[in-house]
Amino acid sequence: MPKDTFFNLLEEKRNKIIKAAKVEFTANPLRKSRVSNIIKEAEIPRGSFYQYFEDLDDLYYYVIDDVFENIHKAGTMFCESTNDIFEFAQISFEYDYDAFINDMRHRFMMNVTQSISSNEEYVSNFNKMRKEYVLGILNKMDLSKIRLKEEEDLIKMYQMIQNLKRTVIQKSIIHNLDKEQAYSEFKWYVDIIKNGLLEEE
Repeated sequence: MPKDTFFNLLEEKRNKIIKAAKVEFTANPLRKSRVSNIIKEAEIPRGSFYQYFEDLDDLYYYVIDDVFENIHKAGTMFCESTNDIFEFAQISFEYDYDAFINDMRHRFMMNVTQSISSNEEYVSNFNKMRKEYVLGILNKMDLSKIRLKEEEDLIKMYQMIQNLKRTVIQKSIIHNLDKEQAYSEFKWYVDIIKNGLLEEE
C-alpha cells in the first residue's frame, strides 16, 4: 500500500504517476520493470518515488489491485440490468470484447498474469477475492431453474461461460470477425448451454 504522502498528493499528480506506472507495466512484467522509467515518464525525482512507495512492488500491486477492482465494479454494474446469468454474460460481452482487443490492455494483463504467478501469497488472496466477486454476481442472479446447486459447481458454471467468451473473442480476432459477428457467435454458444443439445421428448 502506498504511503500517506502519495495519497496527500493532488489527484492530477497521483494519476500521472499511476499512468506512468501502467505504461511501464504494460511494456514489461514486474521483474523487468524499472523505477527509472516510471519517474522519467511521471516527471518526479527518484527520492520522491520512495517517499510515496516502499519499492516497485508496492506500486505494482497497488496498480493491479485498482485494475481488478474496476473490472469487478463493471461486472457488478451489469447485474443491475438483469438477474438472468445468461443475459448477464451477453450484456457484459461488449465490455470484455473491448478490453481483450485493446492491445495495450491485453499486454498489460498478460504481464500481470506472468508477474503474479510467482507470488503465492498474492495469488491466494487474488483467488479468494475472485471467488467472492463471482459469488457476489451469482447471488444477484435468479438461479432457481439452474440444476446445479452446489456453490463450487455454480462457480465452475460461471467460469465456463467466461472461458467460452474469451475463446469466442480470440476466434473472432483470428477470423477477422467484427464485434457484432463475435457477439452472435457467443450468443449461439450461450443458447446451447442454456437449452442443451438434446431435443425435448
